[in-house]
Amino acid sequence: MLTVEDVMTPKPITLSRYNSMADARKLMNEHGFRHLPVVDEQQQVIGLVSQRNILANSISSQSYIDAKELAKIEVGTLVADFMTTEITTITQNTCITDAALLIHKKKFGCLPVVNNQNELIGIITDHDFVAISVQLLDMMTQSEPPEPE
Repeated sequence: MLTVEDVMTPKPITLSRYNSMADARKLMNEHGFRHLPVVDEQQQVIGLVSQRNILANSISSQSYIDAKELAKIEVGTLVADFMTTEITTITQNTCITDAALLIHKKKFGCLPVVNNQNELIGIITDHDFVAISVQLLDMMTQSEPPEPE
């Protein structure tokens, strides 16, 4: 049985509740992430920041505010003020099919992966499932017999 542990990203980059919106935006831009787990001092998941959270809580670029003022606002806005706090987590032993169904049915962008002590150990995203689907489709295509001429 394929499990979440087989495909998750281990030891993901995280934020604390005391990081700023500017910190979150910078990490996302530098690493190409769309989701960052927020953990406490014991590495337990207390929230999640997504690109959508940042966009929803940012000042519109249509506003009449200069870049320096906008940067000050983002530095002064803590992750705790806009993170999503109702988080569904899974364990590394979860069947990959169950994780895929959960992401699909609940329309989640990601699922933080925790151990038995509820400490963050990984993350699995909708992008991971697209990659798996591409691999499976490629394998199916390669295993099909050639069409008769």
